[in-house]
Formats: sequence, C-alpha cells, structure tokens
Amino acid sequence: MTALLGFGFVSGATHVVAKSETFYSISRKYGVPVSSLMAYNKVSDPRTLKLGQKIRIPSKSSAVKVTPSQVRKVTPKAMRVIIDPGHGGKDRGALWGGVAEADLNMRVARKVEAILKARGYQVTMTRRSDVFLSLSKRAEIANRYRNVVFVSIHFNATKYTSVRGAETFYTGEKGRYLASAIQRELIRKLKVKNRGVRFSRFAVLRQTVCPAVLVECGFISNSYERSRCKTSGYQDLTAQAIVSGIERYDRAF
Repeated sequence: MTALLGFGFVSGATHVVAKSETFYSISRKYGVPVSSLMAYNKVSDPRTLKLGQKIRIPSKSSAVKVTPSQVRKVTPKAMRVIIDPGHGGKDRGALWGGVAEADLNMRVARKVEAILKARGYQVTMTRRSDVFLSLSKRAEIANRYRNVVFVSIHFNATKYTSVRGAETFYTGEKGRYLASAIQRELIRKLKVKNRGVRFSRFAVLRQTVCPAVLVECGFISNSYERSRCKTSGYQDLTAQAIVSGIERYDRAF
C-alpha cells in the first residue's frame, strides 16, 4: 500500500468487523495508523467496536488529516506498568506442537503494551527481543520505579494434555487484587476454564517489591487450547483482558 504523507494509506476498502477484531488488529491488517482509522470513521472510543460493524479504510481520494480534536483525548496515567514477556533466548519455555511459549508471551506482551500506551499508561518492557533475562534481572527492572505494577505473561503446559484453562498467580494483598481483576477479565473474554487465582512464591514475583502477578494465558499442551492460543484473535482478547484488569486495579488504588 502507498502511504499518503501525514494523512493515511491508500485502500478505499470497507472492512466488516469479525469476531475478536479490534481497531489495533484492523489497523495492522491494512497498514493504517489506529488514530487515522478512528478519525476517518468518526470514532472516539475504540472500545465501541462491534461485531459486523462496517469500517471504512482511508483512501487517497477521501483521506482525512488526523487532528487532536478527532482523537479521544487520553489523560496520562500516573501508574507505570512493567510488562514481562516470560522466557526468551536460550529459554524457550514450554514447547508443544511446534509452538514455543516464549514467542507467544512476546506477542501478547506487545499487544498489551500498545493498548496501555494508547490509554495513557507508562509502560516498561523487561525484554523487547528474543533474549535471555534472569528472573532477578526482571525483578530488578521493576524495582527501579515507584508507583508501578508488574505483570509477567506466560502460557502453560503439563504432561496431562487434557488440562486446560487460565490462572493467575500473585504475591501480596494488592497483588491479589490485581490478579483477581485480570483473571476475571480473562475468563469473561476468552471463555476458558477458570483455574483461579493463587498465591505463589515464584522468584519473579517474590523478588519484586511492587504488586506483582504472573498470568498463565492457556495450556499449549492441550491441542484444542494450543490451536486457539496461537491465533492473533486469541492473543488480542488476552491482551484486552489483561489491560482491563490493570485498569480495574488502577481505579481501585
């Protein structure tokens, strides 16, 4: 597609919103900035997107310049979110059916980061590429900041391949609230088995002084759940659920 400098991208298509799609996923599909896509369709809140809704893709003949008044004003948030894509580098995490956990963790983490930034949050990623990072180093990154929460993103696996569902681990009272908020949204959005919220002394949580959680987004050792986990749609919903849980926590504290 040919870019229109400062205006949008050539396409002229009309997109019908499918299940699990977001403005972010649609913008990626057509190579259009989210802000341009929303402004062109006169949408101020990306959460209003509905199944079956028709979204016009900007074309050269009808491109619109994105101005501050056309985009929903986002109030910068005081809280910073540390996003930790689990594993990486020499540590691939769980490996099942050709799917590496470390890769899934990063995909979801990037989506979480994009949504959080769009909503005004400060975000720090413990890793941005396929590199190995020790658990203590991940905690050390979080401990550099004040007024933060730490969210470690993982996918689960076990030799018992019938096991499925999502679960969230925590340390501390505020961590329990954050874990509960995220878990509630995961179950609501993903329609998976609720394996609950559990206290844990995982090193990555124990060594982190701020409220910290570790999210297990599904079992890649379960063939059905693995087939869902590796799709962009499932990853989009997972990211949305994590962000919704973080926002619920932020409103409470």
